[in-house]
Amino acid sequence: MKLIDRFNRTHDYLRISLTDKCNYNCIYCNPNKLNDKLSKMDLLSFEELLRVIEIFAGELEFKKIRFTGGEPLVRRDIFKFFSEVKKLKNKYGFKTAITTNGSLLKGRVSELKISGIDSLNISLDSLDKNKFLSITQKDEADRILSVIDEAIENGYSPVKVNVVVIKGVNDDEILNFVHYFKDMDVNIRFIEFMPFGSNAWERNGFMSYKEIKNLVEEKYSLSVLSSDKNSVAKDFQMDNYPAKVSFITSISEHFCSTCNRVRISSTGKFRLCLFSEGKHEINFKKLFQKNYSNDDIVNELKEAIKHKWEKHPEPEELIEMIGNNMMSIGG
Repeated sequence: MKLIDRFNRTHDYLRISLTDKCNYNCIYCNPNKLNDKLSKMDLLSFEELLRVIEIFAGELEFKKIRFTGGEPLVRRDIFKFFSEVKKLKNKYGFKTAITTNGSLLKGRVSELKISGIDSLNISLDSLDKNKFLSITQKDEADRILSVIDEAIENGYSPVKVNVVVIKGVNDDEILNFVHYFKDMDVNIRFIEFMPFGSNAWERNGFMSYKEIKNLVEEKYSLSVLSSDKNSVAKDFQMDNYPAKVSFITSISEHFCSTCNRVRISSTGKFRLCLFSEGKHEINFKKLFQKNYSNDDIVNELKEAIKHKWEKHPEPEELIEMIGNNMMSIGG
């Protein structure tokens, strides 16, 4: 059985936020420092999360599960949880991935690999120590670069490095990023600045992927790589260098028509889209408390998916959705 919406999009990729907490306060994600609002009891327990995964992988044939946050690695006993997920992965054959700021991975990448996480995305929005501090509120640029090196050494191939580009903040570093990583087994992923109700998004802070790509191609040649039809990234191989460069074009060229992703927030809310405000959402925590069977939950999901948008609204409308906060949704 597959989860198919009214636009005939098949969904087989689940993004799970493990926590709303983060040890960084990035200006595009959590500028108002909205941490510590939820208690442990508000979050889905590891046992509940494993049941969620079993439903999506076992009943609905999902092929990929990505763990996000907040910062997923701040959650206690997270590697033990990943080891339990690995047992389900071996049973159902899905792939696992994690998006992290990397700060808690130093000296632990091999443990992450052994625990069964297949793919690693590390957020890094500046190579400059002072600018990194101003963006994240932490002086850890060198630490994150060392974790990227550690990830390469432990066989993550490629290591994906996520860079949110904000005009007037870090757009002057685009070529610096490409130059720094060009000789490494790294996929540099430039992400368009996305509007959320709390991050003061403005058009004059937005830089489109075409602008970013044109800047890169002033110095480096790129060749198009074939991508999966559900990919959110436009992927390119650097000519004469091992690194890859990608552009995630959520705003200037959205990829809604091929979207195969759904989300679970840290409190167990089923989200149809990163930008949706929660209408028609299912609360797994409540369903579990009401002793819903897996079949009952699958039926709820099949009904909910019928309400997924054909495409997300324009940025000026998205920024008005004040209930949308990246920390609570999970990027």
